[in-house]
This record gives sequence, C-alpha cells and structure tokens, in this order.
Amino acid sequence: MVKVIDKSELFTLSQTLRVAILIVFLLTVLALHPYASCFVLILLCIWSLMGTAQAIQALSLLVLIKILNPAIYPNEGPISLLGWVVIALAGARIFIDNLRVTWKIQLVLLWLLLFSAVILLESIFFSYYRVVSTFKIVSFAYLALAVLIGFKATANKSVDWTSWFLGIWIAVTVLSAPTFFFPRIGFFLDGMGFQGLLNHPQTFAIFLVPMVAWLMGRLLFLPLKGHYWLYSILTLAWASLFLTRGRTALVAVIMGFTVVILIGLIKRNEWRKLLRRSIFSPIFLVLIISYLAIALFRPPTVLEVVRSFIFKDLPDMGISESFKKSRGFLIVESMDNFIQNKWFGIGFGVSDSIFIPFDPVVEPLTGLPLAAPTEKPMLPVALLEETGIIGTAFFTLFLFTLMKLLISNGNLILSLVFLTCLFLNIGEMIFFSVGGLGLYIWLIMGWATYSRLERHKAIKPTT
Repeated sequence: MVKVIDKSELFTLSQTLRVAILIVFLLTVLALHPYASCFVLILLCIWSLMGTAQAIQALSLLVLIKILNPAIYPNEGPISLLGWVVIALAGARIFIDNLRVTWKIQLVLLWLLLFSAVILLESIFFSYYRVVSTFKIVSFAYLALAVLIGFKATANKSVDWTSWFLGIWIAVTVLSAPTFFFPRIGFFLDGMGFQGLLNHPQTFAIFLVPMVAWLMGRLLFLPLKGHYWLYSILTLAWASLFLTRGRTALVAVIMGFTVVILIGLIKRNEWRKLLRRSIFSPIFLVLIISYLAIALFRPPTVLEVVRSFIFKDLPDMGISESFKKSRGFLIVESMDNFIQNKWFGIGFGVSDSIFIPFDPVVEPLTGLPLAAPTEKPMLPVALLEETGIIGTAFFTLFLFTLMKLLISNGNLILSLVFLTCLFLNIGEMIFFSVGGLGLYIWLIMGWATYSRLERHKAIKPTT
C-alpha cells in the first residue's frame, strides 16, 4: 500500500541551509557587477533545459533577480528580454518532459485553457491594446500551465520543494535585516517603508507573506521537535513585514487564516483536529499572553501602533479617507470602465486611466510588449474591467476548480499559504503578472496545489 507523506514533514535544517547558502552566494555574485545579472540569466537559460525540477528552480531565481534593490544591484543589460527567454525555455522543457508521461489531464488544466481561449478571443476583437492583451494572455496561459504541470510532475517523482523555498526566504530575509541600519539601502525608495534587498517595500511585503503564512502554519498546526529555530525566523519575518508598512500583506495573512479555519470547521475533519491542537501549541500561547499583557498595561501604545500601520502616519485621516487615497479612486474608475464595457471589458492586462498613464515597453526588434505595467485596485474589480462578465465567469470556474483541487490534497499548511497568496490580490492585482511578482505567487501556489507525495521516500531538488 502506498503511504501518503506530507511534504511539510520532510524538510531538514541541513537541506534548507544548503539552499540558503546557494542564494547568499548568488546574491553576492549579482552585486559584483551591473552586468552580472545578464550572465546569471544566461546560465539559468541553460539550467532550465536540464529537467522539470531545474526549470522550476530557474523560474524561482529569475523572480528574485528581477526584484532586487537597485541600491545594491544596479542591473544593466537586457534583463527583461532575458527573463522572458528563461520563462520560454523553462516552460518548453516542462512541456517536453511531460509529453512522454501518460497521466490523465486534470480538469483544472482544461478550465485554464478554456479561460485563456475566451480571453484570447476577447483580446483580438475587443481590447483597446490588442497586442498587449494577446501577449499577456498567451504568456499567462503558458506560464500557469507550465507551473501546474511542473509541480504535478515533480510531486509524482516525490521531489520535496519545502527546503528550496524556505532556503530562499531565509537567505533574503536574514540578509535584508542589516540594511535596516543603512537607510540609503533598506529604505531606498521613499525613506519610510522597509524594502531590504528588494526593490520596493510592497515587493518585500509580498515576498514575506507566504513565508509568514508557512511559518505560522508550521509552528501552530504541526510543530515538530528540532524545528524550534523556526521561531527566530518567524520573529524576523514578522518584524520585516511590519516595517514594510504593507497593509495588503497583513490583510492577506488574516484572511488566509480565516478561510482555512472555516474550511476546517465545515469540511475537513483532519484539519479540525490540527486546529484544536494548535490552541495548546507554544506559539499560540505566547501570542495570546503577549497580546493580553500589552493590551492590559499599554493599551494606548497598541492602538497608536495599529493606527500608524493602517494609515501610514498620515494625520487626521479616517478609514474612508485612507481608502479613497490608496485604492478607492482606482476602484471607482475601474467600475466606470466596466459599466461602459460590461460584457467583454476594455482588454486583458491593459489600463484606461486618467490618473496613471499606460505606457507599454515594446521590444524594438520583435515588437513584443516586454513590459506593460498597470496599477489595478484588486483582482475582482480588475477582472470585470478588463474581461467583462464573460471573462470573469470563466475565470471564476477556473479558480473554483483550482481551489477544489487544492483542498482535496488535504495539506493544511500549504493550503494556508495558497490562500494567503490569493488574497494578496485583494489589494495588489498581481495574479496575471507572470513577468514579475505574479510568477512568484504562481510558483508558491503551484507548490501548494500539488503538496502531496505519493512515495515512501522524498528527494530534494538538485542545488
């Protein structure tokens, strides 16, 4: 009989440290010369062709390279173009590897293809920027398919990704900590939000969210002997997250925990047992005692810190004013665009804003839009604006199928991580941004979706 093993039980400190040391070495090399990133990306192109696991590793390192702090890493050269080459080669290797595999195609992949086909037709006939919309939906479908198929294939081979991602998280977070004492680096962008080694406080917050969710889930729901060192990492991660002033990140963590608890209470008995046991875990007791002690003895301090975090030190601003200043005006504008284009939207991945100009970066030789950044308020509103009722309906069916697959796999901790990544899109629309942070959350969600191992023994990815 095949024994089902939970991936979250398989990582070890030694494996994680090896990955962390590799990332530290990589970050050191990247800081040596402005063109070092180009050289490393070329190596990642080669590495991604070695196999499915290597392709996933290459995609993970690509994300990290693209979001590094320019105060330390003033990258020069065709970084964006090389990034797309890495994505293309990594995806191709995953598809080629799995053409030879005779496993039944899953319903979630069919819904992804159907959603993408509908949006492609909308892009051709209704988009305000046809080339941008077409390129974005094709690249999204290509990357999302590659990630889901890649993680399913590696799960079938019993590859354990926990140490890989945990090693990356630890290396970046620990190396970011000293930059707090050097504001020209750690607070490079605006002097207010902490960004550490990454290029924006919000980027650092998004990077930290799945890390915080995994560590909290591990220590609350499945604490194991020998893993007490994770408490210090969690403390550092929470402190860094708070310093970024990323309100969206905090909301995502809270919502992730809320939904996991509801699912556990309603649907999954084994989750319910872990939830009950977590009440007596050391971290839960420490959190409750700390909160009560601070609330009893220094209640004004607690309220002031919370208010400062929510309103970002803006004086005399209430909740409605803060909402309007940060995202409210974008939501109103997006809904106006939706009302005028209710069935098919204005175009996938495009913007029609009077506040924020939409200026795609086109590659001169191929004419392809290498970058077309938009600032959208949240996933549901942006979907309605860009794809209309038709596109949003197909996306909802795809997401429902993906969520059903996730929950059926039964891993409480990684389900929490997945949901936290998903809820990041409540305040930051990054779900489809596969050329940037969208790739990062898709890698994490792909790992979480296929979190069950079907073999007695797990192997770690090659490092």
